[in-house]
Amino acid sequence: MIGSVTRDRYDELVKQGRDWVATMSGAQWRLGDAALEIEPMRPYGGANPSGKDDLFTVSEAIRMFAEDVGLAYTTVRSYRWVSSRWPKERRRADVSQWAFDVDSRWAFRPALPYLSPM
Repeated sequence: MIGSVTRDRYDELVKQGRDWVATMSGAQWRLGDAALEIEPMRPYGGANPSGKDDLFTVSEAIRMFAEDVGLAYTTVRSYRWVSSRWPKERRRADVSQWAFDVDSRWAFRPALPYLSPM
């Protein structure tokens, strides 16, 4: 027994959990890529930092997208940032987007071994 389940049931739950992580991570990447399409990464201040001329600031556009899809602004902002740091060809479906986020934020450290290019 592992906890309150048999070993077989535990193995089933692990398999399902891995599938759920892949699904969740895929959604995070897609949301980050969409936010990145709406507002590509730019130097500080962006193309329209003041929000004049009926244009949205970067923060306003990302906040609007986040609200319209039902997520917190900070969540979408984070997904966008991670997507901007990891090109699609360097991503791995078997590793959660969170791990890529952590690795990006600690870029001065050696890369996590499971994120190194194959």
